[in-house]
Amino acid sequence: MSQVSVVSFVICGFAQVEPFIPSEYTCEGMLERVNAYIQHQDFCRRSSPFPTANDSRSWSGNPPSPFLQLPNSTALIWAPNITAPACWPPLSALRLFLSPEDSSCVKTCQDAGLICEPAFFPFINNIEAFNGLNAQCESLEAEKNHVFPAVHVDRRECFQQKEPLLFSCAGVSAKHQRLCPCRDYIHGQVALCRDCL
Repeated sequence: MSQVSVVSFVICGFAQVEPFIPSEYTCEGMLERVNAYIQHQDFCRRSSPFPTANDSRSWSGNPPSPFLQLPNSTALIWAPNITAPACWPPLSALRLFLSPEDSSCVKTCQDAGLICEPAFFPFINNIEAFNGLNAQCESLEAEKNHVFPAVHVDRRECFQQKEPLLFSCAGVSAKHQRLCPCRDYIHGQVALCRDCL
């Protein structure tokens, strides 16, 4: 018997591998996602639920920002005393981070054990988010770029996204720190956050 056939015999002869299908790829997992999407998304809304790109409003409440810093963390959450706009996933799942330079939001969120949620970008595209993350903006501009909202590392210029179609979790820039909207997820059902059901 050759050495190759002995190795293949050992691998095939003793390795009884049970098939494994992650929960999110089963019929039950798919139906759970479809049910959540249908129940929580409003397809009949005429006006956009999202704030405009240049919207810098004074939020009611104390503090006068919709964001609060998590204890023992650099992350921000949506303040529970601020009425959240109607959206799905719910803003209670938001965890906002300032990425290191040369890092995407995908990586920044993964490093925190979360995933990037593009639906949250319109809610963090404001001066309150920059201030909450201590970005120390010397100026604030709205421009079209796939890495915005972000802070220019050297010049301390803060940039809002002017074109909502350019919001991206994947964009990377060596000169910018990005504002990253992350959220938690259910183990075995990454498409859904813990507050989504």
